[in-house]
Amino acid sequence: MKRLLPLLLFLALPVVCHAAPAPASIALTAVNTTAQEGGLAAFLAVTQDQAGKRLSDVTLQPLMDGRPWCAPVTTNAYGLVRFVLPMPLTGMHSIQMQAGKLVSAPAAIQVKPRVFHIITDPNHLVGMDLETWFGPGYAKWGHQEATPLLGEYSSLDTRVLRQQTLWMNQLGINFVQLDWSNNLNGPWATPVAREMRDSTNLLCNLYLTMKQHPAIVLLVGPDNNRWGTPNFMKEINYIYKHYLQNPRYRKLFLTYLGKPLLDVYMGGPTTRKPPSWTDSRFTIRYVNAWLESTHVAKYGYWSWYDRVPQPTYFHGRVEALTTVFGYPGNISDPATGNYETTDAGGKDYGVTFRMQWRKALRYKPHFLFICQWNEFEPPDQWSQNMSNDIEPTLHRGFGRRGTGGWGFEYFDLCRRQIRRYQQALGNLREIRRFDRTSSP
Repeated sequence: MKRLLPLLLFLALPVVCHAAPAPASIALTAVNTTAQEGGLAAFLAVTQDQAGKRLSDVTLQPLMDGRPWCAPVTTNAYGLVRFVLPMPLTGMHSIQMQAGKLVSAPAAIQVKPRVFHIITDPNHLVGMDLETWFGPGYAKWGHQEATPLLGEYSSLDTRVLRQQTLWMNQLGINFVQLDWSNNLNGPWATPVAREMRDSTNLLCNLYLTMKQHPAIVLLVGPDNNRWGTPNFMKEINYIYKHYLQNPRYRKLFLTYLGKPLLDVYMGGPTTRKPPSWTDSRFTIRYVNAWLESTHVAKYGYWSWYDRVPQPTYFHGRVEALTTVFGYPGNISDPATGNYETTDAGGKDYGVTFRMQWRKALRYKPHFLFICQWNEFEPPDQWSQNMSNDIEPTLHRGFGRRGTGGWGFEYFDLCRRQIRRYQQALGNLREIRRFDRTSSP
């Protein structure tokens, strides 16, 4: 007992928590003073107190042209932090770091215009599911499995939408599928529907100013598990009148079989045949899930995600196939956190996506979907590994929800796989460069 006494006395002492002292100065250095449009600029920030001592655990908010931009970063044990910021706007820009009321001296970054090599094969289109639901009315931040590099952003911020579009261009994405499937379930337009509609309008207006961007496909959902209701038709009529009868917006939306493509989500996995509702103004495709278990690809369903990608045929050719980085298990209620089931699959450092991509190379569908870019919402995204989000995040290690991140790991893997796909289609020829100075 005598040997334990000092420890017991220590444990009995009150625990006092001290907040990190406020810095007296922030020194900001730009590693590169030029960047390409949508590319990265690297920085080093150092915080010190009045005596010149470096301060650890100081949270710094990056500013671009005086406005907050991207996620806050924290100085390490040596009082410094290295970080990168994506640059979505061309021209000269001022970057600063802020801690409370203290703001660093600016670092100037010149962003040069960029031309992306995007392959558009009309018979083989690559699409990405994109959520534009982040704002005050719907998807709330605070429970995401990792923090995006862009921070806890709003889908009503044009800078965010522009950077995401530039990333899509860099990947070689031909179209984005905007998820409207959760915005009905009541009179049109609910506050949630108005917010998603406003973000879509912002995206459309942004695309009109950009020389390169994906096409748009909308994915709508049922009205309390029903289709063709008055509320549902108000939404459909709005889409047709506001976007497709508007000559400025119409050119932004993807056409298939001579009509604008409209995807309709079933609201979850089902073994039923597709609803009888149709609309002659659109080419309509219904979207299901876990086709390898429900066996409904024979009805023409497209997939949101599968554990084993399933091809959907139309007139004898593969029309659609979906690949994912991770997938939940197939249980009766997908909203209960089914990433904890034994038949769920994680990212596993890209193993799942590489395996799924083999099906893409085999079937070469007309529409190849990648699910998905940025849901960041539990329980559909459970942890860093047990999720299918790929938008670049802060990188703090491979830990539990909110404590780490995957950086550009899955973005880069996706880009490589799309390039490999285009090579397999014969749309891209690989040129190997040899170092002539090296020994044979």
